Amino acid sequence: MQITIHRGTKQIGGNCIEISSDETRIIFDIGDELPEVNENKERERIIPDVQDLFLSSEKTEKPIDAVFISHMHGDHIGLIDKIKTNIPVYIGKYAFQIWNTIQEFTNRAQVDNPIRYLFNEKVISIKDIAITPFLIDHSAFDSYSFLIECNRERIFYTGDFRCHGFAKKYTVAIQNNPLLKNIETLLIEGTNLYKDNFIAESEFELSKKVEKVMVKENTVGNVFVLQSSANIARIQAIYNAAKATGRILLVDIFTANILCKLPKRIPNPFTFDDVYLFFPMALTKKAINDKPHLFKPFGKFKIASDELLNRKDMVILVRESMVYEVKKRIKTENSCLIYSKWEGYKEEYKTAEFLELFDTVVDVHTSGHADIPTIKNFVSALNPKTIIPIHTITPNKYVDLFGEKVKFQDKNSII
Repeated sequence: MQITIHRGTKQIGGNCIEISSDETRIIFDIGDELPEVNENKERERIIPDVQDLFLSSEKTEKPIDAVFISHMHGDHIGLIDKIKTNIPVYIGKYAFQIWNTIQEFTNRAQVDNPIRYLFNEKVISIKDIAITPFLIDHSAFDSYSFLIECNRERIFYTGDFRCHGFAKKYTVAIQNNPLLKNIETLLIEGTNLYKDNFIAESEFELSKKVEKVMVKENTVGNVFVLQSSANIARIQAIYNAAKATGRILLVDIFTANILCKLPKRIPNPFTFDDVYLFFPMALTKKAINDKPHLFKPFGKFKIASDELLNRKDMVILVRESMVYEVKKRIKTENSCLIYSKWEGYKEEYKTAEFLELFDTVVDVHTSGHADIPTIKNFVSALNPKTIIPIHTITPNKYVDLFGEKVKFQDKNSII
């Protein structure tokens, strides 16, 4: 097999990997590049070195046979609506439903390609290549890594992963799987390698930290949480803390639409009697008339306006666009805001402006990516002959950790 990394060798995000044999071409992830904070420049969204994935091209007589998506973060799936519609896409069912919900609420293009769902350890054969997806722990729900096999050669692509979330059992299972020992090539992310001696806080530890913020002795009023609506593990942690401190969880209609498409164990208004929702003014005005199917099923779970304004036992998931709600519709006296996103977003104007609405802001966040001990354990468990770093700004750190096993791949090179 040949490995061509079209993008992602010396940057975090924008992953696009091609693995091919004499008969077959398969793309793993088609990520958009992560934007710079407060960036104004236009980015080139199509990956120049794999134009035939997106456009009619005479570049090669051998077409691309399939695209596999590891998870639904934009830096791995962001160009899915740009690829040619005759190419089948393989992705986790829940990941695809979350992505589609986001697209529908933001009025972006839906995917017209044939969609095939991934299932944990269920082999998919495409011509002479066999692909086995493995569920793995990451901050994106329904994330996968991949074993790729052809002619007794084995490549393992981690995608983004960690071992400190609520789904850590999946990462541990991969490390303990005897079928994955001594593989030929490991394509492994290294997002956190630039942080010396970094050890990530677990989602369980984070949940306990949030509990301390939420107890009435520390916060008399409501607790607001600024986080991504697609970070399901974090929502679970926030819900666990809310329940332990006798508070109700309040989500907006967008978040509710995401949660109700996931397994019933995930907190949502339909199956949890202490989860309610509200309709943000700006979002509702834009969509309620054009897309009533996104609103009508949730009407019975909507919290009344007077309760929204007077209750002080709520945990409310918010976004930067909810300035009106915070100023006019929800009681903020003696409240606090839990900031649970990447620290760098605070440099964005809209985030900084939103944070100024609160007297008390508490940072409670943990990485969605593997820390250095996890990377060491993972490599030791699989014991690959060759290691190829990806999704990292410090690929040389892999040499410090693993020596001669590490092989670098510049953009558009083939090994």
